[in-house]
Amino acid sequence: MHAHDRFVDTRMGRLHYLEAGSGPPLILAHSNGASAYEYEFVIDELAKRYRVIAWDMPGQGDSDKPPRFFSAHDHADAVVALMDALGIQKASVAGSSVGGSIVIALGARHAARMERVFIVEYPIRTEQGWAEGWARTEKIWTNTPQTMEVVSPRMRAGKATPAFLERWNIDRAKAGPKTCLNAMWAMRLHDVMADLATLTAPAMVIYGSKGPAIQTRAAMEKALPKAPIFVCEDCGHFPMVDDPASFIAAIDQGFATLG
Repeated sequence: MHAHDRFVDTRMGRLHYLEAGSGPPLILAHSNGASAYEYEFVIDELAKRYRVIAWDMPGQGDSDKPPRFFSAHDHADAVVALMDALGIQKASVAGSSVGGSIVIALGARHAARMERVFIVEYPIRTEQGWAEGWARTEKIWTNTPQTMEVVSPRMRAGKATPAFLERWNIDRAKAGPKTCLNAMWAMRLHDVMADLATLTAPAMVIYGSKGPAIQTRAAMEKALPKAPIFVCEDCGHFPMVDDPASFIAAIDQGFATLG
């Protein structure tokens, strides 16, 4: 990976990001407990066509911890603060899982700054669904580090290498249990259906065919009936890791057809 590590001071704190390439800006938002390195397998290829900026969300990776609880809208404001600090007026954004919640908030709250949004592996849940699964959520995010036996079933066979697991656990340790749980609360408390109803930025939804989010595809199609859906076959919750080429194809298709 040839991306450069960079930091920038913003009104939302100091943010770390990886940057590579030139062209139309593409901001990548990672999933919970991860970092910009979640996209390490796709950055170089995407950088051939786009100015790729993969951030560490506040409190995760090497970005400053927020001074208080950050909602999905606060995280969206932090993306805009990053754009302002880098002199970017409009950008396309792709966010995975909790990053998907952030880009939905961006599309609703800051549509004028969005060229297009890519909602990756975002599961739509009711409050009842969140509540029923919350004990498991707390168990997942308060147990660090994780073992190969826990991580490998979430990936395509052979993807969870020892080096990948080491990076995975480094990122989880950097964020810590409380920050990760706060990110899950941000997802749970996000009135995502209200934001989807007001989302005007061109949007594409990306699923892994074996990921958990595709089980809520019908709800997403009802909320965004005009948004194309791209399914990365034989991928789980992390299509950018399982099948980088398929993930890149989705992004390229979105740039070609949206907006």
